[in-house]
Amino acid sequence: MNPKEIKKNLLDLEYNKYLQYFNTSIILLFTYFIGISIAVFTKQLDYNNWNRLVSVLVLSSIFLCTSFGFMLHFKYALVEIESEIKRL
Repeated sequence: MNPKEIKKNLLDLEYNKYLQYFNTSIILLFTYFIGISIAVFTKQLDYNNWNRLVSVLVLSSIFLCTSFGFMLHFKYALVEIESEIKRL
C-alpha cells in the first residue's frame, strides 16, 4: 500500500467518526425537544412556578448552546476532512 492510500483510509475513518458524532448530536437535540414538548403537553412544566421555569430555560439554553457548538465543530471537521480527501 502506498502512503496516499493509507492516509485516505485514515481520513475516511476520521470522517466516519465525526459523522457519527454529528448524527448523535442531532438525535440528542430531537430527543430533548420531544421531552420538553411532552413535559409541556402533560403539564409537568407549570407556567406559574417561575423558579422551575427559569431553571428549565437556563438548562435548556446551556444544553442547546453546547449542542449547537459541537454540531458546528463536527460540521467544520467534516468539511475539512472532505476537502483533504479530495486533495489526495
